[in-house]
This record gives sequence, structure tokens and C-alpha cells, in this order.
Amino acid sequence: MDGAPTGANVPLGFPELWESLARARMDIAELKGMVKMHFADRAHHTPPCATASGLQKTLHAAMGAAIISLLSAVGTLIFELVRYAHG
Repeated sequence: MDGAPTGANVPLGFPELWESLARARMDIAELKGMVKMHFADRAHHTPPCATASGLQKTLHAAMGAAIISLLSAVGTLIFELVRYAHG
């Protein structure tokens, strides 16, 4: 053999790539439909379905990470201003 990649190292060909893309689009469409259904009623579903619950946890984690990042940037800015004023 000329050292052809095998197993997990094989790059995706066009058929596999398009199939993966189609699957991802279907998953996104399904998730979009579920989210739209949950918010269209204007009522909270108790308990929420597993997908909506997972989405909620993901959004909370992303929001927490964004707030921490923002606080870090503000802290760095204040630190630089103080260092510049005393430097």
C-alpha cells in the first residue's frame, strides 16, 4: 500500500459530507420546530421535553461564559487604566 489513510483518519468524501450536512440540517429543523412549539403556546411546559431542557442548559452555560468573558474584559481594561495612571 502507499500509506493510504484508514479507519478514523479517512477524510470524508462528498457523499458522506453531504449526508452529514443533511442530517445536521434535519436535526436543526427539528430543534427549531420544538423550540417554536414551546414558545408559540405562551405557556410553560412542565416538565420541559429533554431537547428543550438541553437547549436551555446550553443557553445558560453560553450566557454564563459570555458574562464571565465580559467581566474579564472589563477587569482587564480597569487594570490597564490603573496601571497607566500610576505608571
